[in-house]
Amino acid sequence: MKIRRQASLYLENAPQIESVRQRFNPIQAALIPAHVTLCREDEVTDWTRFREQLESIVDLELSLGFGAPIREDNLVYLPVNSGTEDFHELRKQLLESEPRAHSPHITLIHPRNGTCTDEIFQEIQSQVDPFKHTFQSVQLIEQLDGYSGIWQQWS
Repeated sequence: MKIRRQASLYLENAPQIESVRQRFNPIQAALIPAHVTLCREDEVTDWTRFREQLESIVDLELSLGFGAPIREDNLVYLPVNSGTEDFHELRKQLLESEPRAHSPHITLIHPRNGTCTDEIFQEIQSQVDPFKHTFQSVQLIEQLDGYSGIWQQWS
């Protein structure tokens, strides 16, 4: 069984974003809540050390500003347009080596299991305005069964 792990920033108290995800990409919405991926499994060589680094951070407050939806074929996402420097600093703190380039975002429609048409994108644009959100925790999550399993907390 393939297990995937990652560290994510869950977007809490954002019913409008979850509503868009559930309406236009219900499969992905059922697998994982709206989130910003902080670190992927291939970036972390030692999850025990990673967790220790994470636990050493007291009073995490990472404010990110999200812009208007962007569409790239069947991928629709909200780009981060403010707070990226703090995001990258947090990644540097947590990872053992220099982090690779990573553009933080929230995926609304994932091309693996969703489709976007011009009409759907226009509707998403009319429903989602730029906003700012402060993240105060990092979730360590895993997905069993490759890409089809539900992401869940792991200990």
